[in-house]
Amino acid sequence: MMYKSKFSEDMENMLRTLHNSGLKVTYINSFLNSFDAYCSEKYCDDEVLTMEIAEGWIHDTSSSSQVHMSRRVQTMKHLGKYQLMIGKPAYMPNYSIPYPKSAEPRLFTEVQLKEFFEKVDTTIMPTKAVPYRGIIFPVLLRLMYCCGLRSAEACEVKCEDVDLTNGILFIMDSKGNKDRVVYMGNDILELCRRFHKKYSELFHDREYFFQPNLKKKYFTSGDVHNLFDAVMMKTSFYEPNAKKFTPHGLRHLFAVENIRRCFEAGEDFSNRIEYLSRYMGHDNIQHTLYYLHLTQRLFPVYRDKLRTLTENVEVAYVEE
Repeated sequence: MMYKSKFSEDMENMLRTLHNSGLKVTYINSFLNSFDAYCSEKYCDDEVLTMEIAEGWIHDTSSSSQVHMSRRVQTMKHLGKYQLMIGKPAYMPNYSIPYPKSAEPRLFTEVQLKEFFEKVDTTIMPTKAVPYRGIIFPVLLRLMYCCGLRSAEACEVKCEDVDLTNGILFIMDSKGNKDRVVYMGNDILELCRRFHKKYSELFHDREYFFQPNLKKKYFTSGDVHNLFDAVMMKTSFYEPNAKKFTPHGLRHLFAVENIRRCFEAGEDFSNRIEYLSRYMGHDNIQHTLYYLHLTQRLFPVYRDKLRTLTENVEVAYVEE
């Protein structure tokens, strides 16, 4: 068993149940390790979650982050719910800690985007662990931007999920445990074809399209974020004390530019927003409608047209 406290068997079975149900709870392992250590020290004879144990662990932290506290509460909810399900008189928190409202993203201008990708193409150096970083990331980041992908989706796409003949990406088991089909434009398709041909010669029989090396199957979102920050520091518009650009901003920019093209072409807005919502893998259209606000802020010239196109559409600015 990976845990030491008397909750170990239930925690391992709970994780197995969550996994089998298709639920991704990426944060929970580190929190369960913390809870296990806490119980091993303070409640070594207990095996049923009580209010004293759960609330004691939830608040046994120096972090003031709402996200951190929310995840501690959610961890106890998962464990309490599992123990109740198997017939134990467990405590399950009946409250939630709301996440702080996301700050509005900072997006590249056309000039900034061009410079950013110029730096991506020319400044990423190889490392001993990842000798082909300079080949991988110019394509990976452009794929995120051109197809509106989340960083984890781009990192975790497998070779078998990339149809370079028909220009299709199969995004499997993404946020919300959903699969979707993403169609590539001609430019990014041709770039991916050239990358795949070249990288296959350097790295035979890889499983993941952007696999770093034999030991590491795929990059993480954290890897992308760190490299993105390193490239940003080399741009002429980098401001260390200003609001940061982030990799997820490439996805935001993809959505905004699609809405802008809809306005310019005079297309049916309802059809475009429905298609964009499905293409980006949003849980509901409300998340896609958030981008109307960003479009209006970045391109004030569309404000009146935006009002006309959306007068019969319920708009809620909800960031995914």
